[in-house]
Amino acid sequence: EEWLKQEKWYGTTGDMEHLFQFWILNFGHKPNFRPNYIVPNLNSIIRCLKGGTGLAVVPDFLCKNEIENGDVKLIWEGDKKLENTLYFGCRKKTMYQQEIDHIKGLFRQIMGKIN
Repeated sequence: EEWLKQEKWYGTTGDMEHLFQFWILNFGHKPNFRPNYIVPNLNSIIRCLKGGTGLAVVPDFLCKNEIENGDVKLIWEGDKKLENTLYFGCRKKTMYQQEIDHIKGLFRQIMGKIN
């Protein structure tokens, strides 16, 4: 934990929940530091990590390709893996059912969950 706190960290302007939840799950408390660099969104964090050094807590599906290509290195998933449940809501009756089914299919394909 101490080593992690000494590193350069990236965070986003509006959403630090990934970092907070990961830290609480694995260390039992909120982190007692703030990221060194604040960027607009998670994709910006991934671009920064590709271009240099530093750490961030980012959902694995957002940086899967970068990890596989070796552009970003996964250093630790945590002793306890953080999971996030995403819900997809839509109207029962809609004229866009084909489009909604297509989007649902993409979510399942990208997220790797089969229902």
